[in-house]
Amino acid sequence: MSGRAVTSRPAGYREAAWSWTQHLRSAGSTPWPAWTGDPGQPVPGDWVVPGAAQLELVRRLAERSELDVRSFARLADLVLNRSGPGRGLAQQPLAWPGATTSFGPPPTDPGEVPLEELVRVGVGALTELLLAAPQAAVAPTSVRRRLLTRTPAFELDGSPVTTSAVRRALARAGHVEGGRAPRAVIVVEPVDQALFQAWSARAQAGAAVRWRGFAHRWAGRRRLPPSADLPALARHWADRVGADNVHLVVVPTPRSAAALVGDALGLDLAPSRRVRLAGPPPVLPLSPAAVDVVRRVNAVLDVRVPGPRRAGRRRALAAMLAAFREGTGQTLTVPPPLRDWAREQGQRAVEELTSAGYPVHGRLAGAVPRFQGLALHPSRAEALDLVVQACLTVAGPSPEGGAS
Repeated sequence: MSGRAVTSRPAGYREAAWSWTQHLRSAGSTPWPAWTGDPGQPVPGDWVVPGAAQLELVRRLAERSELDVRSFARLADLVLNRSGPGRGLAQQPLAWPGATTSFGPPPTDPGEVPLEELVRVGVGALTELLLAAPQAAVAPTSVRRRLLTRTPAFELDGSPVTTSAVRRALARAGHVEGGRAPRAVIVVEPVDQALFQAWSARAQAGAAVRWRGFAHRWAGRRRLPPSADLPALARHWADRVGADNVHLVVVPTPRSAAALVGDALGLDLAPSRRVRLAGPPPVLPLSPAAVDVVRRVNAVLDVRVPGPRRAGRRRALAAMLAAFREGTGQTLTVPPPLRDWAREQGQRAVEELTSAGYPVHGRLAGAVPRFQGLALHPSRAEALDLVVQACLTVAGPSPEGGAS
């Protein structure tokens, strides 16, 4: 039982809360402690004061909104009239001089609500908006070529986000995978970054697991995810095309990957007029916070929507978050207790790949994690920012045609 019964109801509390709520619904953004609105407005008898988290989220939406008043009021009502999915704090009443509660959480300044609660409430509202919106057309990746190009046969493998970006860059220049007797190119990145990309790919495919849980789960197994297990990938391709045709391209940063792969294959990456691309890459370069938003929404979609519709909504959300900000280059490292394990995995990969004698472009030591300068978990502040921007985008376009 959430319990937010106020045992002391000081004069003016409901009237002030009602007038502030109406102020927020009309896209006002005055914080609750600074609110000096008319406490004399009549309050409907059956009205219940919304929770502090819901009200604060509406206020933050108002700060960013360029929606018309009616559209914003609909968005505000959606937020105010629902709780967040999953486990969280009980609905928190507003702080007010002299107000107390007999049980449940104490009265709270909305500005002090934990970010996690705001994200949780925002994810619930965002999911409802995605379900109510017309199905977004997210075209699958495809490549149409007017003329055949003289592309040597090749195949790409490795971390899913980086290989998607490389595949897209090569396709723009008219180079697509396939052909007889191909050379296999395996992208080599630090183990922790490869693991993060595997987590991103799983979330974009529908998984709801947290980063920490994902990392600990794989640390408890004998193998890495298939896309991060470099020795296994190399053996797989060596069995098909021969060890001499398995090229290991060490990528210092995801942004340099396409150029390095192009050099290894001897390909010109200048865009070709012969090529027309459609749709986003299959695994998008999302920031850690964006992946966290997607996996949170997945948890709700899994119980609300049939499979085919669920996949379409998820792809639309991922594409929208990717469009808000470029995620390539942002990554996570493993929690401190897993660092020895990750380092050992990288060293094992270096030893096995070196002894097998594959052609190497770069220094294989790049597979060993360095850990420094990398975040340990997604930023809740950035996740909240993305949720706010996504809610405003799905609720209706701004006059300029996008979110602020």
